[in-house]
Parts: sequence; structure tokens; C-alpha cells
Amino acid sequence: MGNKTKRSALLVAAILLLSLVAAGCTSKGNDAGGNSPSPLKDKGSTPDAAKKQEEKGKLKMFMTDSGIPTPDGIKLSDNPFINIVKDYANVDLEIEKPSYQEYKTKFDLLLASGQLPDIVHTMYAADAIKRADEGAFLDLKKYYDQSPLVQKIITPEMMELAKSPSGHYYRIPMAANQSPQGKGLLVRFDLVKKYNNGKWPESVEEWADLMRKIKKAEPDSVVLTNRVNGQRVLSYGGIVFYTMYGAEPYSVRVQDGKVYSTFQLPEYREATELMRQLYEEGVLDKEFAVNDLAKWQDKYVNKNVLMSTDDANQVLPFARNLKQGKTNPNTVTQEIAFAPPLKKYPSVLKDPKYTYSQLSLPINSHGLYISSKTKDRDRAWKVIEGFATEQLREAIFWGKEGETYTAKDGKRSPIVEKLNDPSRSWSLQLALIPGYTAGREVGDATVEQVLGADYTKTILDSMKAVADQAAKAGLGFWNFEQFPKDVADQVDKKGPEANDFISKATVEAIMGKITMRQFDDRVKEFTEKYGFIFDEHTKYITAHKDELRKKGVMEVEW
Repeated sequence: MGNKTKRSALLVAAILLLSLVAAGCTSKGNDAGGNSPSPLKDKGSTPDAAKKQEEKGKLKMFMTDSGIPTPDGIKLSDNPFINIVKDYANVDLEIEKPSYQEYKTKFDLLLASGQLPDIVHTMYAADAIKRADEGAFLDLKKYYDQSPLVQKIITPEMMELAKSPSGHYYRIPMAANQSPQGKGLLVRFDLVKKYNNGKWPESVEEWADLMRKIKKAEPDSVVLTNRVNGQRVLSYGGIVFYTMYGAEPYSVRVQDGKVYSTFQLPEYREATELMRQLYEEGVLDKEFAVNDLAKWQDKYVNKNVLMSTDDANQVLPFARNLKQGKTNPNTVTQEIAFAPPLKKYPSVLKDPKYTYSQLSLPINSHGLYISSKTKDRDRAWKVIEGFATEQLREAIFWGKEGETYTAKDGKRSPIVEKLNDPSRSWSLQLALIPGYTAGREVGDATVEQVLGADYTKTILDSMKAVADQAAKAGLGFWNFEQFPKDVADQVDKKGPEANDFISKATVEAIMGKITMRQFDDRVKEFTEKYGFIFDEHTKYITAHKDELRKKGVMEVEW
């Protein structure tokens, strides 16, 4: 529910299978005999163990490409990038990598079969950990404790965040600590220049008036629209005004020590009233509640959509693609940046801090696991270490001097067209430990070449403002929340239903299918049906206030 669901929803789907893993697995994710794995040791290894390490082993790995296509002609198990891992681990590594669309189904079937390969990479942490507790994967803590290579990237604090509710360390997580922080209102600044003399609107009313002005000047524009994102009918451009009111849909707010659904707040109601008005005026897209990804992208790029919400890590790549005309040749004149904070907040808003996005965790849901059925756990660990090598990181993000970058006076400059060639850029999918944002320095350098120093600075300054707000807001409590099983089952069961209720009532109110008085009745009904979810959130933060404060959860004091 709320932000907790939102953060994980990027790559997490519903659990499809609940059958047990095959016989031979025991509880707590240790080996078949219930013992913890024996990590590699520099001292005390037997001669047989040393000989075993000299021999080339054979292992299998199952992984996802995370939506990063592999070009035709690339051999998954034999290419210059994966060979770095294979050479480090002295192993023949056979890789199975389903298409992104097929991955979840095959992963579920693999877990249900119990016939796991030696190493598994997945973003579905909850599913993997459930099976790990039933014996599918090894606890990797002892390996981690003796691996400076992995520790250099994944700190002990990150490992603690990846720890299972049962207290085990099945997962070596993917780092996300290089990712720009925060989320904000991403605006077509060229439209602000054209229709508002380059002056940023300072209030909700001024933003609405600017949309009206653009729509009047260019009637074919779709100035305000939305993308249906899975179960969430409202997202991206459809939530910009809710964000200004500090009441983002499907989220939660901690206010006076109590947790509320944003749907229950007066700020949410006022934002809905404004959306209703803009819908009646024709400023809000009449198809806002049915736009799929393709329609959203077409309107966003080609129909003067003024603003949307997005994470900071998406801004520079998007700006680069616009400037290069990769989305449409006509987009080269489009400029984007995060809008600065409002100077005049809505009077209904309890506190401006509720408009701030929060920090993201330094890890994400991706992780590497070792099967409890592997016959060579030590070498499987070496494969994981191979993904943490600096050699692989350099190959992925920088390539080779003279081929993909130049160096002068200690400063490297990327050769953009070479670095971004699909024959090598696909390798980003192998950044399984440093993370997909670990090449931020080369990304920033690439962007500056395309955008120019001034435009790049404008974007970076706007990103800093968003990051500063996120630092003030801290981490969300839902990153750490753990309910008793009976409570968790109820929350998991009713959470999607509650989101459907929010979507239906909000869309009906915006489109005028129900009155605002009827909307108020829907809020009361929501509280009666689903209020227990937020009561449980409140109980959790009340009971764990000191612990959460130490972890950087600021909102426990809100």
C-alpha cells in the first residue's frame, strides 16, 4: 500500500505460484544438511580445495536483462563482458536469460520446480526470499564477510537492508547509491520560456493558468495528461497537481503521529476538484483515464504536455534523447528541468514538507542468489565476486581508451557514438552489483557533450533542489516495515483492492460522473473498509519510533 507499493512496483509483479520447492530443501535457506556455507579462506584451505580452485568449473546462471535488449549476434555465455567474470572465477558459465516479457513466468516456474541453477539473478526479492526460507538459497553472510571486493561496493549497512525478515542474508543486493535522489515535477522549460517569459509559475493557480494559456494558443495541445500504469490509473502527468498539494495518489502521509491514506486528506479533495475543473475546460486530456504507454509517450513528446512527475535519475538521459531527436526529430528544441518549489502553497496544505519526495534506499530489489543445490558453492561465490570487479565496471561504463573514450590531463571524455553503440551498451545489464547507475560520471560527461554546459547546469541545479528536499524528508518508514504474518496477509490482500477503490472514485469525480459530495461519501466508505491498513501502519511506527529515527526516517516526528 502507499509508497511502499509504489517503490517496489517498478519491477515487482504479483506472486503467481505458491507451490513448495522440490524435496531436498530445508528451512532457513541453508544447505540440505542445515549447515551454513563454508566460505573461501585464504588460510587453512585443504590441498583438495586448492586443487579444485585451479580446475575450471562449470556452472549455470539464470538472470534477467532488466529490459535492456541484447542485440542479435551476442552470445550470452561468451562475450568480452561476461568473459571477465568467467576468467575471474575460472569457470565455464552457461547463462539462461529469458526475454524481459517472459522472465517473471519462467522465474516462477523455476522456483516452483526446485531445479535451480547455481546462481540466480532476480529483481523479485520477495518471491526469492520466500523460497529461500524454505531452503532454496544459501545464506551468504560468511562469504560476504570475507570478501573485500564485494564489501567495497555493498556496505554492511546495505547488507542489513537486504536481510530477510527471518534474519538471513540470502541476497547480495544491487547498489543504487549512485543514483540521483528525489522525485519532482519535470517541466517543458521551453514552453515556460515561450508562454511565460521564462518565469516559473509560483503557485498552483499560476501553473493552471499557464496550461490554459498554452491550450488556447495551440488548441491541438494535450497540455495535461496521464498514463495508466498497471493497477494505478493515475501516474506521471496525472498526479502533478496532487503532488503540489502534498497528496500523491496511492501514497501515505504521517501527520501528528498517525498514518493516513492521502485519499483521506482534504488536500487530495481540493486537488481532485481542480482536476475536475480542468477536465471540464478541456485542459485535461479527455483520455486521461485510458492512455496506455504508447499513447502517453506519443502525447508527451508530440502534444506539448507541460509537465509530469519523474525520478531524478531519469532526467538527464531523457533530456539527451530529446536533444538528439531519438524520440522524434522535432524534439530537438524541447528542454526539460525540474520545477522549483512553489513560493505560494495552497492554503489547505498542512505543511510544505508533505510536497517533498523522500530518499530512496541505497539498494534496490535486484539481487544475486546461490542455490542450495549447487555442487560448487565456493566457485559460485567467485562468480558473484566477478560481477563486483572493477575490470567489469570499467568495461561496461567506460570501455577502452582510444576506442570509447579519450583521456587528457587525467580527465576522460566519452566518445558518445562509440560508447552508446548497441553492440556494447547492452552490457549495462551485467552491472549486477555496482548497479545500473554506477556509471554516473560517464553519463554526466556524455550528457554535457550533447546538451552543452549551460543547459546541463540548469538541469543539474534543478536536480539538486529536488535532492535537497528529499534529504530533509529522509527515508520512508515503509522501507523497513514488517508486520506479523496475519496482519501482512490482510494488508497484502486488501491493498490492491484499496488502490482500485481510489482509482475509481477519483476518476469518477474528475469526469463529473459523481458529485464532490458523493466523493466525500466514497472517502468515508474507504475509511470504513480499508482504514485498518493505516491503523496498522500507525501501530508500527509508534512501536518502532526510536529504531526508525536512527535509520533516517524523519517522518516519525511528523
